[in-house]
Amino acid sequence: MPAVTSPPERASAVFKRWIVLVATIAGVLLLSDRAQSRATSGMARQLHAYEQLSDGIAQLLATPQLHATKFGIAVYSLDRDTLIVAHNVHEPLVPASLTKLYYTATAFATMGPRYAIRTVLATDGVLRDGTLEGNLYIIGHGDCLLASADLEALADRLVALGIKRITGAIVADATHFDPITDRQQYSGDAERMENLPPITALGIDGNRFTVIVTRGAGDRVRVHTLPASSGVVVQWAALPKPSSQPAPRIRSKKRIRQRYGDRIVQHRGRRRTRAVTIEPVRISSALRTDGVQEIRIVGKPRPNASVSFAVTMLDPPLATAGALERSLAASGIRIEGGIRRGAAPQNARELTAWERPLQDLVTVCNKNSDNFIAEHVMKILGAYCCGNTQCNVHAYRTVTALLDSLGIRSEGCVLFDGSGLSRRNRVTVASLLGLLRYCARQNWGDVFFQSLAIAGCDGTLARRMKGTAADSNLRGKTGTHRNVSGLAGMVRSASGERFLFAVLWNGNSVGLYKRLENQLGELLASFGSVEPASSVGSSPSR
Repeated sequence: MPAVTSPPERASAVFKRWIVLVATIAGVLLLSDRAQSRATSGMARQLHAYEQLSDGIAQLLATPQLHATKFGIAVYSLDRDTLIVAHNVHEPLVPASLTKLYYTATAFATMGPRYAIRTVLATDGVLRDGTLEGNLYIIGHGDCLLASADLEALADRLVALGIKRITGAIVADATHFDPITDRQQYSGDAERMENLPPITALGIDGNRFTVIVTRGAGDRVRVHTLPASSGVVVQWAALPKPSSQPAPRIRSKKRIRQRYGDRIVQHRGRRRTRAVTIEPVRISSALRTDGVQEIRIVGKPRPNASVSFAVTMLDPPLATAGALERSLAASGIRIEGGIRRGAAPQNARELTAWERPLQDLVTVCNKNSDNFIAEHVMKILGAYCCGNTQCNVHAYRTVTALLDSLGIRSEGCVLFDGSGLSRRNRVTVASLLGLLRYCARQNWGDVFFQSLAIAGCDGTLARRMKGTAADSNLRGKTGTHRNVSGLAGMVRSASGERFLFAVLWNGNSVGLYKRLENQLGELLASFGSVEPASSVGSSPSR
């Protein structure tokens, strides 16, 4: 017979269960309070640390010499999604070479880093018994790193196809870009900041000839041009012997070293007098009526010496066709139709192609702040989006469309070229930081940040922040004009936290701005260390 529980006993059991339940809930709440307390304490410590970092940056910006400087600065924690410092971030400022970030990032976003820039060999003829009956077209798509060795490789491929003779001409097709090749012309600038070679869809060796003039022990002089091309001829003439005069004072060979940012400073050795008579070597060039570039050299170096000159190609596509002709001839292929410019017909059949990924151009462009490559990247972007009319305009519209799609404010931002040589360019620090945030979250973000210069190691930051926490850590893009300096990129703190930063100065104290950029990088790299950074301000501003 089952046991019978009295009402008082049942009430006691229920009470005990309630006691256990209440104790359990109290324990959970107590643990939750402790966890919340720890989290709150941790957040408070982090906020306090950020306040100290912000105060340290404020001390840098308190420099009296910045009174007459227009500048903007922003620092952002990528890992904590926290804006730490933001000062004057919406004022349009001259960006100098930070312009390159807009076009290289947009190119990656639009085409991808592995996008192939192709130099194509095609024909409108047929191949019979080793003879190509028709023209050979070399079609460029903006590979500004194309070199003589690449053309030799293409020539070897034609040999492998069994081609021994070409009855037609080698035709240079550079119609992938618009016909305006002068940066100053398409940017609309009134001043020429740098004498860049023509920006063309087809070119070779940076669109410059290297001319080497060598003199032996006597008066015999030999002249070589690199690349060898049937698109150029050289005329040399010796000067008449000068009358007996005191030996001229000459300088030793220039030593070129990189200083801060994008500026290359040339340092000369001491003056010294040589007891020899030097006949100066003068060089000029012009295009003949047939399109071939004629280089005229007058004079000769001293005995057993040589001098070299860089001569801008006046017609890079034709010079490239001429270089290909020389490479084919060296491989045993005979060309009967010479070289000329023109567009490949629609029915042209591809024989082979040389491909280079876009990221190769972007890496050299951003690390070394190469203006020539930057203009090509801009035109490649414009041609990809809208064809071969006004490539620079369409590239700029693609940049603004990307910023708008990301919700990045771009009021007051305007870009007239791809390199940042134009002083009419304007950007904001807010748009720079927003662009870096976008890049950091893309699957190609690592490739993009790897294209930036590394502090203390390479590119335009090779000599900066050495021996500090930023050395081999900070990656950034520099910008430098006569009255402009800027730095933008990423750096890891001592605790591993990733900071994005952008700072841009417009004023007349470029050397000071570079030192402050170094100190900012060192401060961010030292953040979270046990001891405060004692090296801040110690690295050279070069």
